[in-house]
Amino acid sequence: MVLTLGLINFHKDKTEFIIFAYGILIGIIVEVIGTQVSGYQSFTRPDFGGIPMWLPIAWGYGFIAMKRIGLILKEL
Repeated sequence: MVLTLGLINFHKDKTEFIIFAYGILIGIIVEVIGTQVSGYQSFTRPDFGGIPMWLPIAWGYGFIAMKRIGLILKEL
């Protein structure tokens, strides 16, 4: 988590903190629905809500990566 926040802070666009938080929220919702409601997946060592703690953080950084890739493609 600290490394991810450091990478976001190093980047010029400070609005990425909002995108990161939105990605974490969406990740939690999707993964909890996938494990608790539909039961289509499960994890061997869940931390909270049936999902590992690192998974929503990966979702958040994934949202930032998609934004950055979109900006790169826009400039091509």
